[in-house]
Amino acid sequence: MLSASENRLGNSCDSGRKCRFKTNNPKRDVQLVSTRLIIAVALLQFVGPLVTPVSAWQPIKRSASVSQKQENDWAQIKTGDGALFVWNRSDIHFTLSIRGKEIKPLNDPEHIFFNVDGMVFQIQVASIAEFAPDAKEKNLDDKALLAAHRDWETKFLEGLLGKKLKVQVFSGKLSTGTEASLWQFDMPEGMNDDAKKQVYLTVVSKPYVLLLNSVATAAISDEVARKFLMDTMSTLKISPTPIDVKKLAESISKSAGS
Repeated sequence: MLSASENRLGNSCDSGRKCRFKTNNPKRDVQLVSTRLIIAVALLQFVGPLVTPVSAWQPIKRSASVSQKQENDWAQIKTGDGALFVWNRSDIHFTLSIRGKEIKPLNDPEHIFFNVDGMVFQIQVASIAEFAPDAKEKNLDDKALLAAHRDWETKFLEGLLGKKLKVQVFSGKLSTGTEASLWQFDMPEGMNDDAKKQVYLTVVSKPYVLLLNSVATAAISDEVARKFLMDTMSTLKISPTPIDVKKLAESISKSAGS
């Protein structure tokens, strides 16, 4: 786990041009992949208390130029049907549309979790070099990379849970035609009072694999969780350059007002 000094702070923008940023320690880019996935079951027990109070998410006043040092930031922009998530790092920049009536970031300082209409939702990235260092030499295609990542994560999760996991894999091409890996497993007995299944969806965006994770519960079926992840990932837009969050928020605001 990361030290307190490397914790991620909160970033968010709304369509009224108000932005909140969180800046990473650059060292965290390397350590992020070694932490792998955090099981969302722990969060399910505390969804209420972990939701950051509205008062704590009030905009931070800063100069008019909010595009400074965005490379290691993520941001959330409020939209008409939910929120637009923006990830800016020195070597990967993308947006995802998160659709829901109520979207709240969970107060986890080290990982990106949201409560989307009662569903716990995580966004994560992993460096291909971590789980397939010889990918170039072996000329692995996206399907092979996703399989290697799934095996890598499964091994880690089995060690974390102390149980052998039976992974169920689904055909996973997005509506855009992008190769994807959709997989899930049942939570072991004694750990499944709240979270019944863990559901994952991954795509390749070199040099990383982008991962979305959600949880099936008594109230939310795994079918619903899988559809949510597929619908969300289908909105993925990769940018070759850092994303100007302020400009994007202004554009969304203008579109909403037209």
